[in-house]
Amino acid sequence: MSGVKICKTIEGLNSINRTEMELVIWRRTISTSIKDWINCMDSKNLPNFRILVNLSDLTHALESKLKKFDLKVEKMRGQLIDDIYNLASKFADINQCEDVDVRLQRISNDACWKFHRDVVKTRLLTTYCGPSTEWVKNKYSEKALLEQREYNGPLEQLRKFDVAVFKGNYAQPDKGIVHRSPSIVNTGITRLMLCINQRTDTSPAPLDRGKDDLI
Repeated sequence: MSGVKICKTIEGLNSINRTEMELVIWRRTISTSIKDWINCMDSKNLPNFRILVNLSDLTHALESKLKKFDLKVEKMRGQLIDDIYNLASKFADINQCEDVDVRLQRISNDACWKFHRDVVKTRLLTTYCGPSTEWVKNKYSEKALLEQREYNGPLEQLRKFDVAVFKGNYAQPDKGIVHRSPSIVNTGITRLMLCINQRTDTSPAPLDRGKDDLI
């Protein structure tokens, strides 16, 4: 598949830095214990926050944020923190950046339902709960962008827990993988999605180790 690569290890995500690559998917496995823990959570207690933080402070920031949600079983919470940190660390390595914009989002509506290209250099996505991101191959991009909900052409979808690094059109104008969030409105389904970006003008104010956020 031109411009798209599926890899078996986290190191394979570095392939996104190749000029011809627009999407790299790490088809990973995740522990049964953390899968069961997330699946058993009351959807109202799923985390929902966004932070901009230096990678060196990310673990402390995640611990602080996740304590505000009713996430039972501290060991499992620690595994989730470790997973997010490892993905953020790889993203920072790919982009040679120190700050990461981390959004762990609870979604129960049709957020980002439109086909679009991200206005970023690169973006990392993974879904912990609910259906994952949908995308189209490049030859169907313009058709999907034009037709939106009426589009009925070939459609790809990430698997749950897949880690995908997308190039946006900031890196290459009029390039980038066209994708959207799956429609879940009126289904009772709640998604839990992790999105990691570099620092941008739309990022929240950075957290500071000297503030209560990281204590």
